[in-house]
Amino acid sequence: MEDKELNMNIHPLEVYKAWISRMESETGQASQLPYDVTPEQALKHKEVTDEIENTIKKLVAIIQSFQEKIISSVDKMPYGIRYMAMCLRKDLKEKFPESSDEEIMKAVGNLLYYRYMNPVITAPDSFEIVDLEAGKTMNNIQRRNLGSIAKILQHAASYKIFDSDAKYLASLNAFIKSAYIKFMEFFATASAIEEIEDHFNMDEFSDVTMLNKPMIFISPNEICSTHKLLLDHQNEITEGDNDPLTEVLSSLGPVPEEENEQMLGGEKSTEFGLVLTNKWELNMSDENNTQALFSKTKYLVVDLLRIQRGESLTSVLHTGANKQQQELYRAIHSRRMAEQQGQEDEEEKNAKLSVFDPNDTTIDKLKQHIIKNLQILETHKMVTATEDYQELLTRIARDICIQRKY
Repeated sequence: MEDKELNMNIHPLEVYKAWISRMESETGQASQLPYDVTPEQALKHKEVTDEIENTIKKLVAIIQSFQEKIISSVDKMPYGIRYMAMCLRKDLKEKFPESSDEEIMKAVGNLLYYRYMNPVITAPDSFEIVDLEAGKTMNNIQRRNLGSIAKILQHAASYKIFDSDAKYLASLNAFIKSAYIKFMEFFATASAIEEIEDHFNMDEFSDVTMLNKPMIFISPNEICSTHKLLLDHQNEITEGDNDPLTEVLSSLGPVPEEENEQMLGGEKSTEFGLVLTNKWELNMSDENNTQALFSKTKYLVVDLLRIQRGESLTSVLHTGANKQQQELYRAIHSRRMAEQQGQEDEEEKNAKLSVFDPNDTTIDKLKQHIIKNLQILETHKMVTATEDYQELLTRIARDICIQRKY
């Protein structure tokens, strides 16, 4: 980018015409060679083939530098694209078990290189990768140089060698073969990443026990696009009229018309923070509401099962926790107390305290709290001790499935 004189043009016709122009400038006389020729005719001139070979050597050195940078940056790649690559690799292996690992890795490479990296290489200014002075843009030679680099890298990523149709590039085939081997190793490494649960330190209970409501940053454009996508595939992703998503989409109605979208003006792509709130969340501070007590007890039970497991809920409630489990619970309790103290919204703070009781400082106290709640719920015939409180466990499992689904 900084070398404005660098020209990596290897097309025979353009090299031929540039050679003629130089000769005419040096001699001051018009060349006797024909200007309009075929690529094959242009390659008959030693000056043209020599220049192409010299350019190829420079090109290979630069491409090697590009590839080394790409391979060494694997740990800096966004988790999202690596997770997509891992899912693609697993799904292709499952769907096409007869395919070789090499063929599957080529498909993964198409995602990682062609879809993710290639656009940045060919147009770095569009992704703000390079710093350009105000009012200035990349010139045609710079864009053509980057296009040549991207083309050879794409050939290396997919192991596409140059055949008889481009004999003048045959000297690149040895490099493409070695670069392909490096790319295969890179694609394998990039598509081997930990699962989402491990990366974000989450498990199947995380959504259910989350005290701080999550926030996402989204633009009106993205909201409308998501709304349209859900409506277009509603029959495929919902399970009838009783599905929670069906109710949400019904209350939202159709996607806003374009004339209504224009009211947003230039704000359509501006992101804003959106706090995600459960539409069906109960006010669990109402102690007289048995349904609220049922929901509160679900949270407490999930808290317990995250730390201590057993054959049944009854056995867990009546089995002592070991030292490691007690320390883990104390750490969770301390963290939540700190979160509560940092909460400025008094109403939200009280709502959270209704789920998380500061007095449950130990696992034993948490169990006593759960047992007390279960006894109350049993008097209202909402759970049954002889069935190991299966009603409660079934609702927990259902909540987890719904939240994991959406």
